[in-house]
Amino acid sequence: MKAKISLGAVLLLAVLLSCATFSQTAYKTLFVSYYSYDATLSVLGDLYKEGKVAEEEKVHAIRLGHIYSKAHNEAVGALAKYEEAGGAGSQDAYKVAATAMADALVELIAYCRPIIERSE
Repeated sequence: MKAKISLGAVLLLAVLLSCATFSQTAYKTLFVSYYSYDATLSVLGDLYKEGKVAEEEKVHAIRLGHIYSKAHNEAVGALAKYEEAGGAGSQDAYKVAATAMADALVELIAYCRPIIERSE
């Protein structure tokens, strides 16, 4: 049952994204990635307050968070430039920035996940 729900969700998402414009999809990507970043660091912060995260781990996670945040801001800027051009500009700058943003988010989550799982 769970597999059917997951497959259904993926198919629905694919249909919705195929109907969306480039800008709509880009905004959704920016929103979801920022929400993931915020949720990850919020959970880690709560665990730190409970004494379940070492100072060095917190500092490293914050450093990775800054890298993500910078990449996110660059992706936002690239999308803004695309839209200022009335959508007539190239999507390439946004795609490069969004890829860097995604890579930074993956690195942050990959670092934090074992810390969070160990603390549960």
